Formats: sequence, C-alpha cells, structure tokens
Amino acid sequence: MLDFNQVKQSAKLFVAIAIVIAVLAATGCASRANEPSPPAQSSPPLTSLPPTPSLPPPTSSPPPASSPLMPAIPIEYEELYYALSEKLNDFDSYLNSHWDGTKKNIIFGAELLSANSHVGERLLTEEYYRGILVYLDSLQSMGIKGVKIAIDYPLLVPDFPNYDGYVRFYKRLAQECRARKLTMLVATGNLFLNSAFTDLKYDLSGLTLDKYRQGKRQMVETVIREMHPEYLSIANEPTTEYMVDGIKQTPYQFAETARYILKGLDRSGVLIGAGTGTWDDMAYIRELAQNTDLDYIDMHIYPIDYLEQAITAADIAKAYNKRLVIAEAWLYKISDREMRNLNLLNLATQATIYGRDVYSFWQPLDSRFLEVLAKLANYENYEFVSPFWSTYFFGYINYDSSTKDLPYSALRQLDNVEASRNMLSHKLSGAGLTYQKLISENTNPK
Repeated sequence: MLDFNQVKQSAKLFVAIAIVIAVLAATGCASRANEPSPPAQSSPPLTSLPPTPSLPPPTSSPPPASSPLMPAIPIEYEELYYALSEKLNDFDSYLNSHWDGTKKNIIFGAELLSANSHVGERLLTEEYYRGILVYLDSLQSMGIKGVKIAIDYPLLVPDFPNYDGYVRFYKRLAQECRARKLTMLVATGNLFLNSAFTDLKYDLSGLTLDKYRQGKRQMVETVIREMHPEYLSIANEPTTEYMVDGIKQTPYQFAETARYILKGLDRSGVLIGAGTGTWDDMAYIRELAQNTDLDYIDMHIYPIDYLEQAITAADIAKAYNKRLVIAEAWLYKISDREMRNLNLLNLATQATIYGRDVYSFWQPLDSRFLEVLAKLANYENYEFVSPFWSTYFFGYINYDSSTKDLPYSALRQLDNVEASRNMLSHKLSGAGLTYQKLISENTNPK
C-alpha cells in the first residue's frame, strides 16, 4: 500500500525542483547562451591562436561513439566529435608522459547552478529554496565534496534592490552547506544585467573603475562576514567582465583591482583568489601571481585549444607560491573554423556552442573530458575542481528530428526537466557516473 505522506512529500519535492529547473531554463543557466544552435562546421587547424606545445602522439583511441546504451553520433557532428576527441587524446598523452601518477586529495565539487545570482528575486522564495536543497541532495548523493556559488556584482552592493533579502538567502545557503560539510567556493563575477539572461535590472551607466572597485570590495566584505566560505574568488575572466560592464582593464589594472580589494581586508581565514579564463592573456595571471597577496589562482577552462594554458598558469602560480583551483570547466564543443571566427569577448554567451551540450551522444566525450580534467588537477595540484554544467550529471536529451532544430532555451528546458526527473529517482547520466568514480578515486587516495 502506498504511504500517502510519502506521496505528498515526493510531490512537493517535484514541484520545488520543477520551479528551479524552469528558472534555470529561463535564465540560460548563469548567462552562458542566447541563440539557436546550428550544426558544427569543420576547418583546417587554427593559425591565429597561440601555438600548442609539442605533444607526443596519442596512445589511446577516441572514446566510443556509440554502444548499445549510447546513441550514435549524428553525421553532421561526426567531424567535430572526432576532432575534439583527438585534441583530448593529445593532451592526455602529454599528461601521461609528464605525470608520475600520484593522486592528490582533490576537492571535487560542482557548480550550484540553482543558486546562481542571475536567478534574481526567485531566489528569495521558500519554494525555490526547497528546490535548491533537492539539487544539493543530488550532488551529495554522487559524492561531491564542494560547491561553487556564483554571486555576481552588483547583487551584494548595499544599494542594489532587495540587498537585505539576498544577504539573508546566501547566509542561509552557506549555513546549509556548512551543515552538510560541503566546501564552498564563492565567486563574485559580473551579472549580465538588463539582458535575456536575468530579470534583474540595474543602471550601470556612468560606472567608473573606481566605483566598480569600491562595489566589489563591499561585496567581498559581505560574503566574508555573512557566508565565510573556504574559498572566495574576487575576479575572473577579464574579457567577459569588459563585455558586461564596459570597463576594460589591462593586466596591471586587473591586479590593481585585486590589490584594492585586498588592502586591509579582514579575511577571517577565508582563502582569497582571482584568475582568468584559459583563453585570456597569461599576462593577467603573471600580474596576479607576482604582484598581489592573493592566496590562489582560479582558472576557468573552456575551449580545449587552450588546455595547455592551464599548465602555463599553474607553473606561473607555483613560481610565486600561489595555490590553484579550477572554478569552472566543461568541454566547449566548437570547431576550428568557429574558433577562428569567434570574438573571445563573447565566448561566455555562445548559445551556438552551449546548445550542443544537451545531446546524449556527447556523454562519452564529456566523460573523457572529466577524466582529463582530473588528471590535469593531479598533475598540477589544482586543489579544488568544479565542472560548470552540473545538470548534465543527471540527464541529457536525445538528438532526433524533434529536438535537432530547437532553440537553445527550449533545449535547456527539455534537458532540465529530464535532469529533474533523474534527480528525484536518484539516477546519474554516463557523465555523472564517470565523475562519481573520479571523486571516489581521488578522495583520500592511498
């Protein structure tokens, strides 16, 4: 006989997670896309990007394209799939030839997408908060030890609408994470205000670098006082920040912003870091490592053409005794031709790329990327690793005639519904199972 109370509780949880999923679909999951997703195009290798170090030939074959449980690769994506696979194999071979196999005690976390500040005022409702708890339950059930929480400028600047409500929400969330013994990394990036990515409105006209620095300092003080995370990243992706707020910072100015925030700051034991995307000029990393008293360098890893930059950044950071984290990473499914024509200022908003992620035929390659990411972390001693698109640990959708031409927002909504169902039934995707295994293998290794 069914337990009526259990049925009611399950229904409430489904409603709560459904609200979270709907919001994630509407906001584009932290402002990383906004247009339909066309098929990939292939091209000759890039010539306009920094050269890749000489790597040994691949020693392993590409991940399986299909299996009895995995759909075949659509013909229009075959070239892209195998090109990305070859690049991953090249980088993996390089790591294999340099890494001694020693595994570190890495904190493997995940992006808590449901608590991203782009969600806006819906964060302040009790029903939405219950959905976040379901998301946390699901992440913890696969063994995740930490979460990255994006709280973007100017959400916690005192004159921002509903400032007090957001402070209470994130303080409560931090208490929940602490009670669950989850390591927290809070990142204070920049909101994509007045856009399709969020309902939040705020006037940034007339924003100066000085005012921006003052606001960032206020936010950092609030996060330390009210949340007290283990890690706090105060700046990242300078090219993305420029696109969002219109303030272009040279490497020197970017480091000066970090110094301004840090001067006289009561850190209260919180580790403070900053960094860049792997596609940014490594001069930013050099300035941050050499000329600030940051505790760590924070890397965001996306186009795999720039994977070697994660090694370059790590070497620079360690030369100046800085610790290392990877606060964002996912397999960026872009062809050489698209990469050559891409304005890197717009890398974070490419729905033509992010819309591809939802399809289930990518699972073997996403799993392969996660394995290489873990190997990189062990090799260069990145102590905290957080893949960005955590919903894919719970579900993908199939590529077929009913889904292949859908716009990004519709694809995300379908995938998020699938992920929510699997969260409630405690099912992991192939990528989720891979990440679960990596967490187990790299937690307290012998």
